[in-house]
Amino acid sequence: RCPSCLAELIAAKAELDEMAAEGSSELAARTRSEEPRRFRFSPLAASLSLAAAVVCAGAIFLSIRSAALDREVASARGNVSRILATADIGLMRLSGGPERPVSRSVAYRGAGERAGDAFGRAEETLKAALAKHRNDWRLCALLGDLYMADNQIERAEIYYDQALAVKPTDARLLNSRAAAAYRLGKFDRSRRDLESALAADSSRIEALYNLAVRHREIGDRTNAARYFDSYLRRDASSPWAERAK
Repeated sequence: RCPSCLAELIAAKAELDEMAAEGSSELAARTRSEEPRRFRFSPLAASLSLAAAVVCAGAIFLSIRSAALDREVASARGNVSRILATADIGLMRLSGGPERPVSRSVAYRGAGERAGDAFGRAEETLKAALAKHRNDWRLCALLGDLYMADNQIERAEIYYDQALAVKPTDARLLNSRAAAAYRLGKFDRSRRDLESALAADSSRIEALYNLAVRHREIGDRTNAARYFDSYLRRDASSPWAERAK
């Protein structure tokens, strides 16, 4: 073994050790510089993620609550429709009311708030639903219809007012309140509501029929005939049309 070869080997090893040390230092420095960027905690991002989760949970809750309300409204509407089918609500047609005029000889004329009857059950269900879903216009409208059927006209008008506070241009609601106002002798309010109903929806045949009735009852035969003709052009064969003729 020559001394010069051994010296060269020692020098080469020292050079390799130095290169390895430099490489390790560079790798450690790169890792330290990259790690904070990759895993750094961001309070803003965390807040946004939490807010998104809260919004998502709220949307799911509202969707479930809305679906439950829709089921309650559908059930209540069926109950009220069955009561209206035999109710004497006067001369005017109610939006969503019976498909044919009710014979006054067999009409339900209001049973009051007797526990256990169909009216009492429907009223209890609707009021409980309205307590949970305050100012839902559909529930208010159904309570108005229910009280019209039970001949509690002042109460009916109150609930129609509440529904219209939410949906002020709804033609169905305006027509129903007009029917209540007419029963209470508020003829000008009845006329205004019917005209507003037709302005909002010119195809609302109940409003045409009711305007014709209103003009006939006050002795205005010309306008009564005009509105009855307009009504019959849209509804020529229903039981209500037979009454109009």
